[in-house]
Amino acid sequence: MPHGTLDIMKLNGHSPTYQIMFEENAGGTFVARVDEQELLPFLHGEMRVDIPVVENAVQLAQTRDRVRIENVSLDENDLHAVMDYLEAEA
Repeated sequence: MPHGTLDIMKLNGHSPTYQIMFEENAGGTFVARVDEQELLPFLHGEMRVDIPVVENAVQLAQTRDRVRIENVSLDENDLHAVMDYLEAEA
């Protein structure tokens, strides 16, 4: 089970979208973009982040534009199923 930092950034535009990154402590980054109304269902339903963490993160992301939550544990199968893996650049 990967441990790492969940980084949620609001991308302003006509309709706000959010970039979600999960940076594993051991290396590797997963990324996805979702619309505002999909943020909570994606984090909880697809990524399986605990609902109290998700509710707090969504509220903060809407007011601060960027939120970083450390020490998050996620199932690697969930990450690969719903997010794109970014290869490390040499």
